[in-house]
Amino acid sequence: MDQKNFKRVQWLLYGLMAISAIFTLLFYLNPANPDLILYWGYVLVILSGVIILTIVIAGIVKNPRGSGKVVVIAAIMLIVGFISYAISDNTLSPEQLEKYSLTPNGVRMVGAGLLMTYFIMIGAIGVFVYTSLIKFLK
Repeated sequence: MDQKNFKRVQWLLYGLMAISAIFTLLFYLNPANPDLILYWGYVLVILSGVIILTIVIAGIVKNPRGSGKVVVIAAIMLIVGFISYAISDNTLSPEQLEKYSLTPNGVRMVGAGLLMTYFIMIGAIGVFVYTSLIKFLK
């Protein structure tokens, strides 16, 4: 990313942080409407995802040869996500689902998110140990 676009993104992030501070202040002044912060969180998640995807796609278009690692990592993340979803299940009884107002698919998605987090954590620890051993042996 060139310096001009970096500055634009930086000022955009400063603006979003200022708006977040205003919403937080409004929440503490009038806590009767907690949905305002929740919806702002949704906006921030969607906006950050769009910004990240735009920057990654622009980088891939600018340098297709150097983008092989990014594509491989994205593919690995998708595979880990699919595996996590495939092995997660709903372990709650229908009474528990009704009691907590949950759906079987929602419970499965939460389980998949937890499994994916565990897999990524194990992978990160494995990479750390591997690189440490390689450096130590050299």
